[in-house]
Order: sequence, then structure tokens, then C-alpha cells
Amino acid sequence: MKPLVKTVATTAVVLAGLAGCASRSSGGSSTSAAGAGSGGSSTSSSSSAGQTSSTSPSSTGQTGSPNPSNPSGPATVKYVPLQGLSLQKDGVTLVTEVNWGGCNEQPTLVIKSQDASKVVIEEKTVSHYRVGVMCPDFSRDGQASVKLDAPLGSRQVIDGVKNVAISVS
Repeated sequence: MKPLVKTVATTAVVLAGLAGCASRSSGGSSTSAAGAGSGGSSTSSSSSAGQTSSTSPSSTGQTGSPNPSNPSGPATVKYVPLQGLSLQKDGVTLVTEVNWGGCNEQPTLVIKSQDASKVVIEEKTVSHYRVGVMCPDFSRDGQASVKLDAPLGSRQVIDGVKNVAISVS
């Protein structure tokens, strides 16, 4: 009889834990079977200090997939090397092609510094991946852009991650 009680108790604990995980991964629904899960999730918007902008298909309003820009957990921020850069006709907007998906936000360009001789720029990626939570299986392509304080002119563009010059097309 004691092994049966242990098995039933262990099964109940496992089911309660799974219900708690399911309620947290589905946006904090407070109607889980075991009553686990806080039911609340904080909403935060990650916007930069007005120096970056992105253009691509909107990632909001999707049905069936969580919005990575409103995470319920901590984010991992990485700065990665640029894979190509172009200058818009206005002479002050730098653009690069980006792709993202799953638990990642759309990458953005960040100007680390700019002076009369050079511009140091990096690509910022933000991931909301958490252990035990599956990320949606999708991939998106788009562009990330950033406006310089003054026209690029003859200034050199430097990749802030690799510390090497980047050719601008």
C-alpha cells in the first residue's frame, strides 16, 4: 500500500509542476488545473534612445505565437558582427539586412560612437529564450537602420564587435 501512495503522491507533484510550467509558457493563464502559476506577467517594451529604428513586417498581432517583445522573463543581449551595411540616399541612414525568429526580437543597429573621422556601429540582438520553454518555430527577414548625427561623408565605419573597418555600399 505504501508504494502505491508514494506513486500517487509523486504523480500529483509532477502533474502540478507541469501545469505550472504550462501556465507560465502560455502567457500566465491563471486557470491551470493545479492552481500553479502566478497569472501575471510584466509587460515591457524595449526601445532604444531614439537612435535606432527598424523596418520590416510587423511581429505583433500574430495569433498562436507569443510576442517576444513582451517577455515574461529576463532577456539576453548580445552584440554581433555586421554582415554588410549600406548607406541610404539621404547620406545619414545606415541599413543592414537582419533575420530573427523564435524567442528573439528583431535585431537593431546601435551607434557606439561617432566623430569627425569614424562611426563605430554594432548589431544588437535580444533573446528571451528560457530553459524548459519552447520558442515558436518561425524565421523573419527584414532591415535594421540607424540615423547618424551628420552625413557619413568620408568617415570610416567600424564594426564595434570585431574592431575592423566595414565597407559601406
